Amino acid sequence: MLKSRAMPSSRHMLLIVMAAVAFVGIVAGLRMQRLAEQSSLASVSWRGSTESSASPLAPKAIDPAFFKRISGIASRVFEADRIYQCFSASLSPAPSAINIIPIDPVSAQAYLVGDVATGKIYLEKNASVVLPAASMSKLLTAITATDMYAPTTTIEITPAEASVASDSSNLMAGERFTASELLYPLLLNSSNVAAEALASSTDRAPFMYLMSGYALEIGMSGSFFADPSGLSEYDRGSVQGFFLLARYLYNSRPDILALARTVSISVATTTDHGAHVFASIHPFVNDPRFLGARLVIRQRRKTLCSLS
Repeated sequence: MLKSRAMPSSRHMLLIVMAAVAFVGIVAGLRMQRLAEQSSLASVSWRGSTESSASPLAPKAIDPAFFKRISGIASRVFEADRIYQCFSASLSPAPSAINIIPIDPVSAQAYLVGDVATGKIYLEKNASVVLPAASMSKLLTAITATDMYAPTTTIEITPAEASVASDSSNLMAGERFTASELLYPLLLNSSNVAAEALASSTDRAPFMYLMSGYALEIGMSGSFFADPSGLSEYDRGSVQGFFLLARYLYNSRPDILALARTVSISVATTTDHGAHVFASIHPFVNDPRFLGARLVIRQRRKTLCSLS
């Protein structure tokens, strides 16, 4: 009865390769020694006279053919060693555990995804880090303005207010709007002019003080607001704080969210102002699940607060 021979294991194969490399090295060493002994009788010139190379200080002139043979042997040894290294690496056991660093597909410097109804947070990154708020400040401007003014309060756009960073609202100096009308360019177009007009129609300092006071009441620790538009680099907040603001809007100020999810609204010409179309710049405004909030794009910085 014939017995099948078992295939050599990986360990046996490794030993075979190692033995082959050792054999090639030994043969190469013996060959090099023999060639060196044969060439030791060569005559060389030393201090201007011809003498035997038996002197241990005399350099030996070696035939170029000898170098060629030695080089060939050495190259074969190095090649065998390279094959061995590759083969032994392929037989190395895989590590039991590999530390894999996950790559975050979200490029935002900070973000938070949570349920505004329950407060449960699903994803977050640098949530407590205080960063420039940009036009997210306008959400607090809207809260403050609706508490300070009656909806029919008339507010005139001054030349100073009209000179701030331009936006798509096209509000002009000398135009007069009600406070409720200015909320549309503020929240839809992210109008800096509307923000300044709302804050400066009476005394600007109390308006800004009230904004920061609302932020503290909501729980937005570490936040600060130097202007109503967010143009100032001193307007600061964290995504954790703005999540609390989003919860406040959802639970206590649905009127502001209703304004923020408006797609567009037209304001006819009157004796106080010209005709305007205020349109939302939020990318999710046409999504039926969108509940409102703010989008800001200024230079290369983008901030987004979206409720859906």
